[in-house]
Amino acid sequence: MSATETPSDAGCSSSKDCLASCEDLASIFRALGHPARLAIIKQLATQEDACCGEIVNHLPLAQSTVSQHLQVLKDAGLLICDQRGRNCHYLLNWDKLSQAEHCSKEFWGCLKTLRPSRSELTAKSAAQTG
Repeated sequence: MSATETPSDAGCSSSKDCLASCEDLASIFRALGHPARLAIIKQLATQEDACCGEIVNHLPLAQSTVSQHLQVLKDAGLLICDQRGRNCHYLLNWDKLSQAEHCSKEFWGCLKTLRPSRSELTAKSAAQTG
């Protein structure tokens, strides 16, 4: 969030916008929510593209397992599949990864603006016990 944006500019304005943004972000987090998928993303970041067999050579996983993880990443839009004959070469969808980064920053920025101050928390606690 820039200095000129308000919390409402950061996706906190309406419940509908917030829900849509949260659903998009949750979808990305689900796809990235497995260590093998993160390892695949890291591996692909080091090269332009790779076929499944090349990715398997860098991971301690069976080819079928890697294929399943590649499909999850592809379904989330984080990978692009470039069909070359009978082979599929995977490359990172940098636009989608940038969007994921932006949405994450926006989400955490929004949370920070909504967090009550320490004095508000102390006053609330005192009111509940008193």
